[in-house]
Amino acid sequence: MWDQMNLLWFSHFVPFPPRGGGSQRSYHLLRQAAKSHQVHLVAFNLRNYSPGDLAECASEFSKLGASVEFWQLPLRWKSPLWWFRLLASPLSFNPYNCSSFWSRELAKRWFQTIRRFRPDLIHFDSIDLALFEPVTCGLRKVLNHHNCESAMTDRRAENEPNRIKKLYLRSQARKLHRMERILCPVFSVNLAVSEVDAAVLRSRAPRAHFHIVENGTDTAYFSPQNVREEPLSIIFAASMRFYPNASATRYLVSKIWPLIKSRRPSARLYLAGQGIPEWMRQLEKTDPNIQVVPSPEDMRPWVARASVFLCPMLDGGGTKLKILDAMAMGKPVVSTSIGCEGLEVSPGQDILVADSPEDFANSVQNLLEDLPMRQRLAVAGRKLVEEQYSWDVIGRHLTDAYNCALGSGKCPYNE
Repeated sequence: MWDQMNLLWFSHFVPFPPRGGGSQRSYHLLRQAAKSHQVHLVAFNLRNYSPGDLAECASEFSKLGASVEFWQLPLRWKSPLWWFRLLASPLSFNPYNCSSFWSRELAKRWFQTIRRFRPDLIHFDSIDLALFEPVTCGLRKVLNHHNCESAMTDRRAENEPNRIKKLYLRSQARKLHRMERILCPVFSVNLAVSEVDAAVLRSRAPRAHFHIVENGTDTAYFSPQNVREEPLSIIFAASMRFYPNASATRYLVSKIWPLIKSRRPSARLYLAGQGIPEWMRQLEKTDPNIQVVPSPEDMRPWVARASVFLCPMLDGGGTKLKILDAMAMGKPVVSTSIGCEGLEVSPGQDILVADSPEDFANSVQNLLEDLPMRQRLAVAGRKLVEEQYSWDVIGRHLTDAYNCALGSGKCPYNE
């Protein structure tokens, strides 16, 4: 085991503050790594943080013992040239989410960073950074998969009603599939969030080596609150900038919520998260039983006041940290199968799973009317995340993956 090493962490976004699934995973994995290793973070300013915001982020990573440098994108996000490149991307060999980060100048800068930092191991935090891999030839490295990107894009294409968008998404999915097939075997270890994702990625790249490093939750921060629950209240809390969450909201308010409200007219629905679009803000103007909570500074009070947490996902990939956070807070959860895909949950014991609008509404109604059932699911869910999904537990899995990549010790995934 390596007591300490130089770890170079390459990220397609600044993983702070830890809000939203990707940011939470990256921040907490980096925090775990920094406990034992010298970490240098190179992160793209994907979210266009101001210099002041970046200084604050640098200060927070400094507290973890990590040094940082922030890079600007080759093209300003959603600038005219960015949109032109996007429209031209069907003609490119590479998927657009990879080519949008790369330039010759940044490839040279990446090479210089490697020479300066002299890493023992490089952590690529996304396949989006694939075009920078050739510079690392001969170095030990791991590739983190927040999702199986090709499968997630395929799923999005299946659900896309617009024919032109569907064709574009299918094209991008094929390119991502090819990229996964080529790139995964080049890395010493690939990190997958679940055995479900690992199995799909293995089917694309049978020669690649995978470790399961799950998504987790901060069980100290997300804990049961001393807040009185509001009767007959339900909540869906998520970043609405992520298209599967916005899609889930449309499904919830159009298919599930009318069924719940017809049976329980006094029921109340909360929709909370970052990036609330205008159409969602209009919902509370047409339905007084819906309250929209845009960009709450702290999500916990809103989750705590609700009786039931919902995860009505029909799209997306990976595993949903929102479910783990809700369970850590002692909230009973109703989810679709896709919503809890890859999590080691037991339907009926620590979660309720329903896939049709009718079954989903029935499960929510049963929970709203049955306090002992809510309490039983809440206790079981909290126990599950404490035992399997706390970041300290996940950190040990990350250490195993790093040691395997470095060739030290016995690798259980080779047995």
